[in-house]
Amino acid sequence: MSIRQDYVDAVGQLVQGGIPLADADKTLAVNMAVKMYSKNKPLRIIEDFNGDGGFDYAINTFVAWLDGFSVIGQVEYPVDDDDPDPAIIDDDEWIIYEKPDGKYLRFVNDSPAATESFRVTYTGLHTCDETGCTISAFDEEAVQALAAANFCEMLATYYAQANDSTINADSVEHKSRASEYAARARALRNIYLTHMGIQDGKTKPASVTYDQDSRASWGGSRITHNQRHR
Repeated sequence: MSIRQDYVDAVGQLVQGGIPLADADKTLAVNMAVKMYSKNKPLRIIEDFNGDGGFDYAINTFVAWLDGFSVIGQVEYPVDDDDPDPAIIDDDEWIIYEKPDGKYLRFVNDSPAATESFRVTYTGLHTCDETGCTISAFDEEAVQALAAANFCEMLATYYAQANDSTINADSVEHKSRASEYAARARALRNIYLTHMGIQDGKTKPASVTYDQDSRASWGGSRITHNQRHR
């Protein structure tokens, strides 16, 4: 399993030469790449919870939930790993309900008992630190190229801001380097986009279930998806 230092080293390999920025900047470039990768291909998290006889379960107990990013894909209840047919409940049988103290996963028709468990599949951010990375081995080189692209953009900005108009030769050289690194950033980013199947800045559709409200053509609730439960 790769760790963050492997990605930092890869940035150094992809962006060689006399570089005025430090390893801390490479680490920042890697962190930025991991977040972008998370948006394009979120980490799929499967977590089991014990029932308590109630219908509300605090989302802040989800270990990898990130408010504003994470999305619930499905809820299985009850969990029985000995049954070949998982009991995935319909999307209109649960909602995310907000209270003053935070968000809750609310079961609309059920109240899991203490002897039962339910399974939630949701999305989260990938991680990449000194102990390991959750990035797929198949995508590693592409994400490293994206990190290198981020680093090249930092270098392009550095040289663009370092122009000294009083020393014409240095100014021309810095402009040239800024343009060179900007071009390298585009080329490296294109490696990532091509690998991920992203064209014209548009992400390919992700296979994630979203809880969407919708009304029928007559303006009312649908028969099988009443908005009272959405």
